[in-house]
Amino acid sequence: MDQRRARGLRNRQALIHAAIELFTTQGYDATTIEQISAAAGVASRTFFHHFATKDDILFDGYAERLQEATGRFRASRSNSLWGALAETSSAVAVAIADQPEIFVVRARMYHSVPALRATMLRINEDWIDQLTAEVARWLDSDMGTDLRPRLTATLINGANRAAIDVWVAGGGQGDLAELMAESVELVRPSIVAIERTAAIGGTERVG
Repeated sequence: MDQRRARGLRNRQALIHAAIELFTTQGYDATTIEQISAAAGVASRTFFHHFATKDDILFDGYAERLQEATGRFRASRSNSLWGALAETSSAVAVAIADQPEIFVVRARMYHSVPALRATMLRINEDWIDQLTAEVARWLDSDMGTDLRPRLTATLINGANRAAIDVWVAGGGQGDLAELMAESVELVRPSIVAIERTAAIGGTERVG
């Protein structure tokens, strides 16, 4: 890695850490880009070289990591829908655990900062759409007329969300991958039933 790239990465990390500290101590709305830049020891123009807004710091690479998780589903060698989805959730857990401080701070601000909530909801809905399309391909169904692909994606997203909420409540100190695996296991019967009805070409009632 050349010196210029290394310096850029150091500056980016310094900005992220400075922002997290300021958001935590004085609040998101009260924190300015100028304050973040000063705390990181860089000029404001350096901030804009890495981020367009202060929101971007809290979502640094998150959408891209969710796309990678979708790719994990696409590349899965599992012979079951649930198995492929479990692998996908594991990839989501790894993506979050890669930047735990950012995620915990963002999650704690979720309900009090409308702008962050709107961005998070948009990214989340985009991911559900991506996963819906992939599940539809897996089931060989039309996601425009078959409710099963979106129901499946929503179930997995809900399982992930439940695990994340418990993890955040614990300050991000627990094993997120373990929590998520436990949560996803709880929706396994529903996922298995969905795949079974798709295999027989109907909507067999379960239970």
